[in-house]
Amino acid sequence: MRVGLKREFVMLAALDPFEHVLDTTEWHIVETWNITIHLPKIFGFQITKFMVLQLIAAGVILAIFIPIGRRARDGSPPRGVFWNLFEGLLTFVRDQVARPAIGHGADRYVPILWTIFLYVLACNLMGMFPFLASPTASISVTGGLALIAFFLIHGGAVAKLGPIQYLNSYVPHIEVPFAVGIFLIPMIIFIEAFGNLIKASVLAVRLFANMLGGHTVLSVILLFIVMVKDQAWYIFLPITAVSVLGVVALSLLELFVAFLQAYIFTFLTALFLGMQLHPEH
Repeated sequence: MRVGLKREFVMLAALDPFEHVLDTTEWHIVETWNITIHLPKIFGFQITKFMVLQLIAAGVILAIFIPIGRRARDGSPPRGVFWNLFEGLLTFVRDQVARPAIGHGADRYVPILWTIFLYVLACNLMGMFPFLASPTASISVTGGLALIAFFLIHGGAVAKLGPIQYLNSYVPHIEVPFAVGIFLIPMIIFIEAFGNLIKASVLAVRLFANMLGGHTVLSVILLFIVMVKDQAWYIFLPITAVSVLGVVALSLLELFVAFLQAYIFTFLTALFLGMQLHPEH
């Protein structure tokens, strides 16, 4: 019995602990039963696991919030834990993120911030389920999200201020001698423009690093089971038990991090948007 239990732990946790973190073209559903989905190419374009998971995340969001939106449009008050929970998330983003960070005119951008928050949260939480993974542990995914945020921030500013006034907001109004201004003002404009690229990069790298780091730590803890798989049962069982308990504890922390990183990404997007919409402040 101990030998059979040992074999099951090894097969479940040790075949490839890092596969959960990486984007692949083969989706291992249950490795112990050799259940694998080989993702196809469509018109020569390779489909990957994270692409499918992103579609699943979007589908889950639509399935939850379209019915809630229809009932809310009718003026019906929230009923039940389910409706109150998800409507509470939307209210939090509007009242505690969008309006304080953007200021005047924030409600115009609340729907897109809702979408960003829910999408990032859904992708983060995917990694909490067996046989799934977090697409936000890929820099290509977080880079795409940061690119969307970049166009939202600067597209919103151009739409509000107009192209001329938007570009003029980069020009510092400082009282310096003309000869000094010729060198100083272009330098400040370059720093401001380059800073906007840095802000978008920060959005991508922060989310990617936190999600990848957390899942990598979980994978490393599972590797301890692999390392002692050939040892005696009195070594294997205690280390396995400690590893499993460590994974459970860190999984609870990962659940908190999933919500925290969705909040941070949305808050920084709203903050950068408010800075571009109101350059006078």
